[in-house]
Amino acid sequence: TKAVIINSPSNPTGMMYTEEELKALGEVCLRRDILIVSDEIYEKLIYGGKKHVSIAQLSPELKNQTVIINGVSKSHSMTGWRIGYAAGSEPIIKAMTNLTSHSTSNPTSVAQYGAIAAYNGPNEPVEEMRKAFEDRLNKVYELLVDIPGLTCLKPEGAFYLFPNAKKAAESCGFSSVDEFAEALLEEEKVAIVPGSGFGAPDNIRLSYATSLSLLEEVVTRIRRFVVNRSR
Repeated sequence: TKAVIINSPSNPTGMMYTEEELKALGEVCLRRDILIVSDEIYEKLIYGGKKHVSIAQLSPELKNQTVIINGVSKSHSMTGWRIGYAAGSEPIIKAMTNLTSHSTSNPTSVAQYGAIAAYNGPNEPVEEMRKAFEDRLNKVYELLVDIPGLTCLKPEGAFYLFPNAKKAAESCGFSSVDEFAEALLEEEKVAIVPGSGFGAPDNIRLSYATSLSLLEEVVTRIRRFVVNRSR
């Protein structure tokens, strides 16, 4: 079976597909009979006044050809509860259910009731969290792109920054960003994820799902590392 997986917002960059881009993708998938798996786990964490658009809502045909993947891990900070779900046409969901019933254990009743409470409860805590993430993004992004050799598209969702660090790595005397990341960990005790794991070897990934004070300290250490190594 042919399938394509899309993220909204797409990761690891945190950039979002526009409605026009989703329509164009959808047209190709319909024309070539490609199943769409739409990962919408970050639908509540979107910034800059943008709105979440699911490819499944664009037309009845696309809805029938889409399986939506979602859960409470990101939207309600319930990562350890291990609750996710899939929504799609009945034949596909039935086949998925038959498969998973023989390959995975079931979520606990406590976690299931917790997820129900999260979705049925007030949305104010979710919005409060979203605003906190956006505030961190706005502040840390400006500090990060001011570091010599780092360039970065400003994310529109999720909670990751994915700057290009190729010039910074070269100025520090490294032949690859992976080496840059390893040395940063050893010398400044800052753990960043090399982009090579995402097919982007010139990039690094940082999460801003932590306190602003800690993020500011992280950026300070990265700047110190780059400046000292570049002398």
